Amino acid sequence: MLSPHEYSTLMLIKHAAFPGDFTRDEIRPLMQRQLIAYDKRDRSMHVTALGEHILHSLASMMCEPRRY
Repeated sequence: MLSPHEYSTLMLIKHAAFPGDFTRDEIRPLMQRQLIAYDKRDRSMHVTALGEHILHSLASMMCEPRRY
């Protein structure tokens, strides 16, 4: 289970123009869960397929109409 802070960090990494402004403490749990990856060639981070799946699932849960 990701914390709200980890979810928001994952979203920021996905949409950041230069996602190198994060601390190791913020990205370490996401890397351990293989939700983001670091590309050594251009020194950038990107969201993995698993991370994309998590974000897509979260977005679909947030957009579903509530049924009472």
